[in-house]
Amino acid sequence: MKNVLLAGAHGVLGRAVAEHFASLPDWALTTVARRGALTGLEGHTPPRHLSVDLLDARASKERLAEARSTTHLVFTAYLERPTMAETVAPNVTMLANTLDALAAAKAPIEHVVLAGGGKSYGEHLGPYKTPAKESDPRLLGPIFYNDQEDLLADRAKKYGFEWTVLRPDAVIGLSLQSPMNLLMGIAVYASMCKDAGVPLRFPGKPGAWTALHQVTSADLFAQAAEWATTTKAAADQIFNVTNGDYFRWQHLWPDIAGFFDMPYAAPQPMSLVEQMRDKEPQWNRLVEKHGLRPTPWSEVVAWGFTDAVLGTDYDMVQSTIKIRQAGFNGCEDTHASFLRHLGRLRREKYIP
Repeated sequence: MKNVLLAGAHGVLGRAVAEHFASLPDWALTTVARRGALTGLEGHTPPRHLSVDLLDARASKERLAEARSTTHLVFTAYLERPTMAETVAPNVTMLANTLDALAAAKAPIEHVVLAGGGKSYGEHLGPYKTPAKESDPRLLGPIFYNDQEDLLADRAKKYGFEWTVLRPDAVIGLSLQSPMNLLMGIAVYASMCKDAGVPLRFPGKPGAWTALHQVTSADLFAQAAEWATTTKAAADQIFNVTNGDYFRWQHLWPDIAGFFDMPYAAPQPMSLVEQMRDKEPQWNRLVEKHGLRPTPWSEVVAWGFTDAVLGTDYDMVQSTIKIRQAGFNGCEDTHASFLRHLGRLRREKYIP
């Protein structure tokens, strides 16, 4: 029996990883997060959970002593901060405290999987070299992914485990209270438009409407995480993980409108941060009318993140040839992926 510890279980990646490993008969799953245990895992009972603030080194060592049987770690924990520079310290600290606590507990760690991202290629800065490859040289920071990767390689030498960094991009899946949940942003925006009786207009920049984009289904990332932990070719390597099916919003938008059974109209650039400032009463009415999960408006969507993704007016393309050559052949039709995840959001009463 292999024992996997999942850090960051409540995020859009973490939830998918939890559901995937919970479905595997030869794995025992333990989750760790500041918040309580996961609920509503599709078809599975909640796994064992350890509540701890990973920013606290002492608390981490005390609590993770209970995870001393851990053989594998999947680290998807993330803390948002106002600037890139401010994200470095907390996110590096959480990873360091987790690895050091497991070492102090003498856990027999064999492999660590770390979630990275497209910011490693500078996609948040402006147009970048595409298709981006794992062999591309680093950019000048601050980019906390770089600091985490350096820490991971250092601890691997010190403690004697193998590691893999998986770099998804624009993840879509089921999660609330996640700062990077594109799917929920689009879904809530569409729900508001339909309720107001207006067509669904693409709110991003004109160039974003026609640029080439990519997403990573959270389920696909979870499959890649399992593959990485059990594949020698993944040891001490960095891999891009996307659906491998690039798209343009101008082609996907009609499908999204169709899911909500509403018309769409010509794009209209707008800031969702500004447009949604007065929408809390409307959302509360929708929650009551449709019996949705009672989530506070402030925690439903990070509108700034949604604006950033929909406003990217240049190609965003990461090559997945390296991971395919190493043996992982997972891929997903992006149009179908959006509709499948939207269907689950509705089925589980996150959206009307």
